[in-house]
Amino acid sequence: MKDENIVDSKNSFLKTSLLIILGFCIVIIVARYITDENFRSEIDTNIFGKQVAESSLNSIEINTDTNPAIFAYDKYIAILSKNKLSAYTSKGTLASELDVNISVPLSHSDGKYMVLGEKDGDKLYLISEGRILWNTKVEGKISGVNVNENGYVSVIVKNTIYKSVIVFYDLSGNELFRRYISSNYAICTDISEDNKYLAIGEVDYSGTIIKSYVTVISVEKAETDPDNSIVYTYESNNGEIITNINYQDKDNAVCMFNTYIQKVTSVDNTRLYDFTTDDLYVDIDLDSGVAVIDKQSSGLFSYEYEVKVKSINSKAESLYILNSDLPKSVIVSGELMAFNLGNEVRIVSQFGWLQKKYTSSKQIKNVVLGNSIAGIVYKNKIEIIEL
Repeated sequence: MKDENIVDSKNSFLKTSLLIILGFCIVIIVARYITDENFRSEIDTNIFGKQVAESSLNSIEINTDTNPAIFAYDKYIAILSKNKLSAYTSKGTLASELDVNISVPLSHSDGKYMVLGEKDGDKLYLISEGRILWNTKVEGKISGVNVNENGYVSVIVKNTIYKSVIVFYDLSGNELFRRYISSNYAICTDISEDNKYLAIGEVDYSGTIIKSYVTVISVEKAETDPDNSIVYTYESNNGEIITNINYQDKDNAVCMFNTYIQKVTSVDNTRLYDFTTDDLYVDIDLDSGVAVIDKQSSGLFSYEYEVKVKSINSKAESLYILNSDLPKSVIVSGELMAFNLGNEVRIVSQFGWLQKKYTSSKQIKNVVLGNSIAGIVYKNKIEIIEL
């Protein structure tokens, strides 16, 4: 019995030692993966299959003579040309073709929904899964559109007797209410994830000092008593202009101004971030967090660039290193960020992990990004990345 106990003890010690060694190795590999770009590239390419190259993917031919507008939403690449909206799958096959009478589109997508409006026109469409769910005409000229993940839509309308009018629709296209703004100009709107709140970004240009406001509307109150539907108002510093609003984590309206970012809820507000001179790009269109590209000195007259995603609820921060590559353009949508580096595109999650790296021998014109699909746009074709 004593010998058996000794054997069991040795086996237990051996197992524990192996687990400790394995854990130590995993920590070293993860640390090196995060900090060593060459090692990370090797792992991504040979083990995770994250690297893809030009002409190795499914593609869609396009005719630039027709000046097509190209979008990505949900799992589709959509092309609007000559009043036809064509949706393609990740295989490059045509999934649907819709009659959409829009020449110059304003668009916004969230989840499986995309809203299209005619810029400075009156036509509005809600699209989902290759179908038109509803369409309508508004009174006035459309200057902004927004849709949330449940298909609720808000539209900013100008050129009426008011400076701005906000029209709010449910998933079926029923108009639930209108918000009339007589003293300020509406710049942006967003709808909370639970459909309970509408946040409106407004700017007052009437005085000698410009001021911005964020007005949070209770949707339930607005349907029955629009005049008393405001549940919270945030007033900016003097000279500040609001540029964007994005609801994150249900009732947190993350609001971007020209020098800072503020979190506004139905009961209070909190400063999230102040821009610095090193910030080259800031975006709030993630599901969770604020994306910042800044530069760090790496020597005399040389810099390295990094992407930081800062949590809106804590001090947590995710980091992705771009090294010496400054993006020509950045697309942020949902959980993903796409960085166009000219002959290369990197698609990175909001947690700082590379999802796909695309390389090309030619200059990349543009990138479009959906939930599970990305389009690499050239002059005569779109190459499709399935995410």
